[in-house]
Amino acid sequence: MNRVILLIIITLTTFGCKETEEQLDVQNKVNAFITEMNPALYQSMARMREEITLAETKIKQLYELKGLFPNQREMIDKSLKQWHYLRKNLKFTLNNIYDKVESAYVAYKIDEIQGRKKFSLISQKLLKEANTVLANAEVTKTTIERELYE
Repeated sequence: MNRVILLIIITLTTFGCKETEEQLDVQNKVNAFITEMNPALYQSMARMREEITLAETKIKQLYELKGLFPNQREMIDKSLKQWHYLRKNLKFTLNNIYDKVESAYVAYKIDEIQGRKKFSLISQKLLKEANTVLANAEVTKTTIERELYE
């Protein structure tokens, strides 16, 4: 009985790890593709990841502050709401851009000539979208910080 359970655990762990490795391989291929085809878009995506990490750090700090100062919940909740919105917006946009880049990568692999033309058009549009979201994120971040000190 114990051997059967151990075998099941080993099997699940092995297949789970393989899936994760495959996902990382796919992400690496897509990242290499975007780096080669449109480095500015890749940089914007990397900045978006950094901004998401920053937002997550701020959210964690605000929750800790909220625990220490429960009487200030209203002020902290206002900041939390803003940081949650910023993080959600950045994640949504980053995932949307990544999905489109992945689609372009597949098209590129199917037909390199067609994919290159198609991706060139798509990547310029995605770069504009990424830069707009980053600019909005910067404005939101500045507003959040300014409101805190007023």
